[in-house]
Amino acid sequence: MTTVHGEPQVLPPDQILQQLSRLFMTPAHDRAVYLVFGPYQRMWPFHKRVEEEVKRGGFNNQLGRVEFVSLTRDLYAYLEAKGTFEEARRLAERGHEQQLRALLSHAFRDLVTSRIEAPGVLGLVLADFELLYAYDLGANDISIVRQVAINGKRICLLVPGAMHDRRLWIFDHDRDSRREFPEPLVFLNSGWVFTLAEGAR
Repeated sequence: MTTVHGEPQVLPPDQILQQLSRLFMTPAHDRAVYLVFGPYQRMWPFHKRVEEEVKRGGFNNQLGRVEFVSLTRDLYAYLEAKGTFEEARRLAERGHEQQLRALLSHAFRDLVTSRIEAPGVLGLVLADFELLYAYDLGANDISIVRQVAINGKRICLLVPGAMHDRRLWIFDHDRDSRREFPEPLVFLNSGWVFTLAEGAR
């Protein structure tokens, strides 16, 4: 294990899963946002492993259960459940990006808040940020997760990206798509930031 104060922990997938399990079992008294990042080609298999682990209840414990949220798949489902999907589709077709951005922003905030505040939920694992960044819902909207990861709740973010000079860049593999991930969500001094060891799958 590679651990340097103020730097991400560089670990293979199995050890990151162990660390996340430990963190979800540990009582939290302050804001608790965990983060795993790495190149897209390594993050995708890890993403699927985490999703399977959550499905089988591997992170659940006496404090509550952990749920996996795909910010693309679940946001679409949320819009459909609320009856606003067709409105979003029409706004996209007509190029009304500002109105669509506002609709998606509101839906994202409602989705995350409702899921983490559901009875028995301890925390969320959030993945699939493509839809949010496609409509420039980056820093200001995604930072909502810092506000809801309180009072014992916690959130884990799975980010395809790379760190340069202590700044995390999401979608770093694509020069046209890369954006800086919100700095307030990268708790480098907490020991909660992990990156996949090179060669790990």
